[in-house]
Amino acid sequence: MKKFLFLYGPLNAGGAERVLIDFLHNIDYAKFEIDLCLIINQGILLPEVPEQVTIIPLWEDYNLYYKIAYRLSIWFGNNSMFRHVLRKKITRQYDAEISFLEGIPLKLHSLMETKAKKITWVHCDLFNFPYEAKQFAKEEELCAYNKMDAVVCVSNDALNAFEKRFPTCTSNRMVIYNPIDVAKILNLANEEYDKSNELFTIVTVGRLTHPKKMDRVMRLASRFKKEQIKVCFQVIGDGELKEELFALRKKLDVEDLVEFIGFVRNPFPYIKNADMLLLSSAYEGFGLVVCEAMSLGVPVVSTKTAGPTEIIDNNKYGLLCEHDDEAIYIAVKRMIEEDDLRLHYKEVGLQRAKDFSVERTVNEFEKLLSI
Repeated sequence: MKKFLFLYGPLNAGGAERVLIDFLHNIDYAKFEIDLCLIINQGILLPEVPEQVTIIPLWEDYNLYYKIAYRLSIWFGNNSMFRHVLRKKITRQYDAEISFLEGIPLKLHSLMETKAKKITWVHCDLFNFPYEAKQFAKEEELCAYNKMDAVVCVSNDALNAFEKRFPTCTSNRMVIYNPIDVAKILNLANEEYDKSNELFTIVTVGRLTHPKKMDRVMRLASRFKKEQIKVCFQVIGDGELKEELFALRKKLDVEDLVEFIGFVRNPFPYIKNADMLLLSSAYEGFGLVVCEAMSLGVPVVSTKTAGPTEIIDNNKYGLLCEHDDEAIYIAVKRMIEEDDLRLHYKEVGLQRAKDFSVERTVNEFEKLLSI
């Protein structure tokens, strides 16, 4: 039986974390033995790790030891403390090691001096939004990628961005789409849900962080209110901009239109009962929620970011718009007003979601691991 090690940070409520959980739930444990190394042994999704997986925590929390190791690495390029912890905690030999996220998981992975096949995942547009660059010393990130046997990107656009950012990277590169477990989504979506109003409902799902651009949702709601277009917005997610967005909602006088649901473990009843999904992000590597909405027959409007642009395919499976308030307003208003358009996107979206089935993606993943 082949043994594989995944490396990740804390299991928070982001899209990459949910993808990892879906992978772990669909891997064939008759063929593979899986260990999961968590840099920080925390996160709301931690209880969802399958029982067949052995968790190896490097740190239990963001304690002083971790902070010193992190600062030594980031500020001085000194990775000695990181190396010490890796040697102490990871004692088994593996056939393959997979760092499932950019940044610190990749950095620690590159410090492991083993004979295992090394694979890393890229979930975002690293050229236009190099958020992780500050976690590496000069040239260190390229060196880390060059130590990998394979770099897996979640979309062709993410791959193109990676190659623009690191044109001299020598590792093999490929695309494996993020999976959606349609059967699981349909089952979860049927949980009891009390829809509080009969207004046209626009749902948006994502962390309340700068990349998700939830301020665009607030301004859109304000414009609809001024034009007396009767809609309501449900914002599902939590994050560091929560108070700022609450203040903006109040300032724009849209507290009656915009409901902050917060983080919910199961967002699918909300998505299923909405009239459309809006993704207003500045960037997305894949945009998992777009496929999830399609699998529930919910039409999608999204800004043009890497993954959604590829999924929606030139407005074939939903509406794409530019990154400005006017373009978002025009696309969403069109979806509200044109019943036939919504029905069309509901039907074609259901078919498109099948292209990202968990069975297909995990099969590609297992082939990669078996090479």
